Amino acid sequence: MTIGDGHDLRSPRFAGDEVLQACYDNERFLQRGDSGSAVEKVQQALIFLSFPVPEVGANGIFGDETELAVRSYQEARGLKVDGVIGLITIGSLDAEFITDVEEPSVSPAPEPQVSEVSTPLFPESPVRSPRASPVEPVRAPEVPPVKVPHAPPVERPAVKIPQPPDAPVAEPPILTTQTVPPEQTPVRVTKPVIPPMSKLPNTIDSQGRKFHTAGTWGGDNSSFEAEAGKSVRLEVSNLNVTESNIQIKTNTGEVKESLLLPDTLVDFKFSAIEEPFIWRFYIETDSKDSLIEWKLYSNWVPGKSE
Repeated sequence: MTIGDGHDLRSPRFAGDEVLQACYDNERFLQRGDSGSAVEKVQQALIFLSFPVPEVGANGIFGDETELAVRSYQEARGLKVDGVIGLITIGSLDAEFITDVEEPSVSPAPEPQVSEVSTPLFPESPVRSPRASPVEPVRAPEVPPVKVPHAPPVERPAVKIPQPPDAPVAEPPILTTQTVPPEQTPVRVTKPVIPPMSKLPNTIDSQGRKFHTAGTWGGDNSSFEAEAGKSVRLEVSNLNVTESNIQIKTNTGEVKESLLLPDTLVDFKFSAIEEPFIWRFYIETDSKDSLIEWKLYSNWVPGKSE
């Protein structure tokens, strides 16, 4: 890592940071499990660019939410999606915050020299301008107005075109010299691309279940709790590039297992005998590096009318 060798980070947000400069020099990278001020600067930049870390914020710890935000940024900018801060990703972030503009240097103007003479001298000119004698204005002779003769108006005889009785009036043909205005097509305004968020808008599945909540978890064991109806569906997707086995247990005694392939959705359906019901989900995977995204749908959602 060398700062000042011509290959440096330029934005005020990242310039001078030794860890991020090492990433830019391809000598190291930041990934899940790292911590420190460099991670906090990356988190602040992602949040500023609308790639949120909603639960933990800019806490300086590279966790699951930070990795998900990095992946979302890489996908939105067309970069390699690996969830790691390396040469390409930190270079792209640095380019978005470069605001330095060199201002032209202005040299101060020299102050004018002041004369040592206290009172300015005004010498009187020896030649005096002669005074002009008054001259009376000359009037032009009056010219009588000339009357313009008017020609008598000539009336045009009216010409009548005979037409058959009850004949329909034909519309005048369009001449070749006439231009017909083309149909105006409405201008479509393209909306900006919004990066993926951890929560989705309300949707309803084929069984009438409403979207309840969503989130992510990582590691080999995890759990979460939600107040929902007696019929729920848990939609699970694997965000890693490798497959993973998953087992989900509930406090109703149900156990579901499945193999999660990369970029593949799997549905788990559970039911209870009362409503509302406090659900407790226990998740186990066979990999400590697993990163799972889940979405919960329920026939009853707190605070929303049926």
